[in-house]
Amino acid sequence: MSTAEIKIDLISKIIAITDKAVLEELVRLLRFQDDSSVYLTDEKEKLAVKEAREEIAAGKTISDFDVRKESDKWLNS
Repeated sequence: MSTAEIKIDLISKIIAITDKAVLEELVRLLRFQDDSSVYLTDEKEKLAVKEAREEIAAGKTISDFDVRKESDKWLNS
């Protein structure tokens, strides 16, 4: 599907939407896409990133496969 065809398809789907909340969410998403401002992190977020990097460096990770397996186990028990 070409870019033009995708745009036409999206426009058609947007025109059919009657739920105001969905339309507002689409507007929010599009504004986010166009937002060129820099996201500023606070100290709590910086600390979380630092801790995550340290865990990765120490090999404390889990594969996507294992996470999905564990999630399925929790959801089906």
